[in-house]
Amino acid sequence: MHLLRDHCVSCHNPDKTKGDLDLTRRQTALIGGGEGPALVEGKPGESHLIQFLKPDSDPHMPPKKQLSDNHIATLSQWIKAGAEWLPEELVVRNQSVDASELGNLPEGYRPVFALAPSPDGKKLAAGHGNQLIIHSVAEKEAKRLAKLDGHRDVVQSIAWSPDGRHLATGGFRKVILWDTADWTSAGELTDLPGRVTALAFSTENQALITASNEPGQAGEIVLWQRDSLAKRLAWPAHDGTVFAIALAPDGKTIATAGEDQLIRFWNLTDGKRLMQIEAHSAPVLSLAFKPDGTAIASGGADKELKIWDTQTREQKALITGHPGNVAGIAWPAKDATLITACDDGVVRLCTETGKRPTKSWNPAADLLHCFGVNSDGTVYFGGADNGRVYVWDKKGVITLTLGWQK
Repeated sequence: MHLLRDHCVSCHNPDKTKGDLDLTRRQTALIGGGEGPALVEGKPGESHLIQFLKPDSDPHMPPKKQLSDNHIATLSQWIKAGAEWLPEELVVRNQSVDASELGNLPEGYRPVFALAPSPDGKKLAAGHGNQLIIHSVAEKEAKRLAKLDGHRDVVQSIAWSPDGRHLATGGFRKVILWDTADWTSAGELTDLPGRVTALAFSTENQALITASNEPGQAGEIVLWQRDSLAKRLAWPAHDGTVFAIALAPDGKTIATAGEDQLIRFWNLTDGKRLMQIEAHSAPVLSLAFKPDGTAIASGGADKELKIWDTQTREQKALITGHPGNVAGIAWPAKDATLITACDDGVVRLCTETGKRPTKSWNPAADLLHCFGVNSDGTVYFGGADNGRVYVWDKKGVITLTLGWQK
């Protein structure tokens, strides 16, 4: 039952019944939630708990993750055997684990969950598993400039400072600030709760913005002084994980996307919430402002891309046609064209007024977790589950594939 505890109970418990489902008790699991019973005794194939774990299920659980075939088989066997309930095994212990206590990642496990091109467009920072690789992408043939160690868990988030002098990387309970002149550590934050799922720098280079949370707890936004890494401001931002931070073009506000299906806008001066959008029917995974600030795009685990007016909160467009999570969005110019990355490895062109994607680019060879674009909108980067970064030109042709090497 540790699989339920580790992957399900944080969202399906008496205090936080996502989908009206409580998986902490056998009785409530048999009753189920909005989709019906989660368990059918002895029949894993008819149990929603198993059905929703499949890669092509809709809805898919857990959001932004895929359990292994072995884990799904273990849960299936448990249900087939009668789903014996062991309540003590479902208890989520509120016990902090230091990042240094983590075991080693499996050999060859190098998914790219985070990447970011440098402000000048000449370099790309990508987390290949728990290692940070700095790729030179200024020439036709990429080169590896640096391989940086410091995280034991997979790198979850990456951000460059606007002046390019610093790079921040987030993992489990830890952020490392790197000096890009020589790739040495310029400081660390080591007392953060859970995984650091999103990072950003303020426009004026003075603040580093982090999002992190313990499983089942509120996602917290913290502003840190860049030079001293002293905490300046902190507030609970979402009920659950914060999956994305987007800095508004005016530099005065940020938008955050959450597990609670909301988009929220915050004043960077005092942390005050400015407005909220009830955006999706599943966790909101990605955000991108239109460069003129008049609109924001959101992508969800409900396979939808939506465009919102940032003044009125009005939904301007609903774009369907993505077969999986909308994992990343780029809005490189002030026109109506957006580019999205999806679980199926396909990058798609969408328009601000369209209802479905207008064009698909050459697909990556595996599902995409993250997406980015250089400053002039000519080169696009997608991080894949197979440990590679795919590079597209503005015509949608894959021009480079960047891998990890020992």
